[in-house]
Amino acid sequence: MKAQVNISQILQGGLAALVGWLFKTVNDLQQLVAVSEIQIQKLEENIVALALRERELNSAITEILIKLGG
Repeated sequence: MKAQVNISQILQGGLAALVGWLFKTVNDLQQLVAVSEIQIQKLEENIVALALRERELNSAITEILIKLGG
């Protein structure tokens, strides 16, 4: 028996593999974006905490300078 190559079946198989790869890639990217968003949110919270701490330190330094000068 001679095996016949059906071009349409080959194309369908290749297309199915490509679609599967695309879905996996999109899913992986969605997960990376979700992790990145969480990391960005935590960094923003850290920046706000640092700004608050800086304000407290500036206030304390100002009080010390006033006491030393007065």
